[in-house]
Amino acid sequence: MARPSCRDALVALPFVLATAAIAGGSGCSGHDPYRPGESVGVFHVTSKLVSTSCGPTPDPWEFDVKLRHDQTTLYWVQGDAPVQAIVDRAAHVVLKTSVVNTVRPADAKTQTAACTMARTDVVDLVLAPVTDPAMVAKDLGTATSFKGTLGYQFAIVEGSSCEDQLTESGGDFDKLPCSVSYEISATRTGDAK
Repeated sequence: MARPSCRDALVALPFVLATAAIAGGSGCSGHDPYRPGESVGVFHVTSKLVSTSCGPTPDPWEFDVKLRHDQTTLYWVQGDAPVQAIVDRAAHVVLKTSVVNTVRPADAKTQTAACTMARTDVVDLVLAPVTDPAMVAKDLGTATSFKGTLGYQFAIVEGSSCEDQLTESGGDFDKLPCSVSYEISATRTGDAK
């Protein structure tokens, strides 16, 4: 079984979305939970590595994300359920989500506990242009770019055995817990259908 490297964890899942709750997105509401609100657009994101304690990490790193909005609620749509947060009057928003995954199941033969890791992702960004702070809800749909930071934190869940994930044991993480931080900038490339 291949071990998930820090690089693989970042490239395969640019922003963990599995645990995000969607306001008003239940199956009975008539709303598509994967296309909430109105389109802001598709954005091409370029990430420059600021720091990492996890090990080999892509730098630079590029990916695409869809942004949608409902008034001042911004949705980051990429893969699974969208992550949402409220945009303030300065067009600033912090999107955060966490997920816990079993990286390796327990092995009864060797009496080794499962390796379960928690991952927390945080995107802190400012949309542009927003010309009138009093009209931020209206202006969100006209945003053409954003800048900010993107961070990841990986930690071993209590009771887990993840020593085999460390580089000294043939794994891909230099240490756990660890973190990765990027500066990001993005330009709108199209409409988020």
